Amino acid sequence: MTNEPKLLTINEVARILRVHRATISRLINSGAFPCIAVGSRRLVLEKDLLSFIENRRRSLAANSPKGA
Repeated sequence: MTNEPKLLTINEVARILRVHRATISRLINSGAFPCIAVGSRRLVLEKDLLSFIENRRRSLAANSPKGA
């Protein structure tokens, strides 16, 4: 196998995060979620998706009350 980056469609990202595809589109349009434009398609690097998930997890942990 090669070390080529894995690209995901908006629908694939939405399925992984279990949200509507419109939610992903809004995140991309707001700049909160990076993407790569290829023609009219917007694709997300798998590593960016994993970073997004980790950042959200850290943010939630940092903002949760201690001892709760």
